This record gives sequence, structure tokens and C-alpha cells, in this order.
Amino acid sequence: MEQYNDRPIEDIRWTKYKIVVPTEQDKNDLEEAFYHLHNTDCDTNNVPVNQLIHEYSPMLNDDVTNNIIVDKELYDKLNQNKDE
Repeated sequence: MEQYNDRPIEDIRWTKYKIVVPTEQDKNDLEEAFYHLHNTDCDTNNVPVNQLIHEYSPMLNDDVTNNIIVDKELYDKLNQNKDE
């Protein structure tokens, strides 16, 4: 796992991901869980860990977005494909 101290910040490779959930409540629950993790003694020097831990940030500012997408149809389609 890449760490921030491995190279200069401008050369960090950010992890690309999206989290798809079926409802706003699921999104809110995940944001609260990430906020809880943020306030633990977790090692945030790891780039992907730090990215995940900051998925709570829209809770603090409406102008901020995160990688949690609310889309029930897409969620259902992804789960349907899993069973095939």
C-alpha cells in the first residue's frame, strides 16, 4: 500500500473507486462509519486508508462530494450480475 512518505505529494497515486449504495440512509450510515474510523487511532499515512477515512467529509460541508453513490438501480444491477 502506498504511503504518503514514499514520495512527494504531487506524485501520489490516488486510488480510484466508487461505492454504490441503494439509499440515502445507507450513504449516511457509511459516512458516519467513516467518521468514526477517522476519529480512531488508524494509520492514515497509507494513501487508500486515508482516502476511505475521509469519505465522511460531506457530513461537514454540503459543497463537498465523496465517492459514495446513491443509485438503487445500479446497486440492484451490480448485485444481479454477481449472482449470474
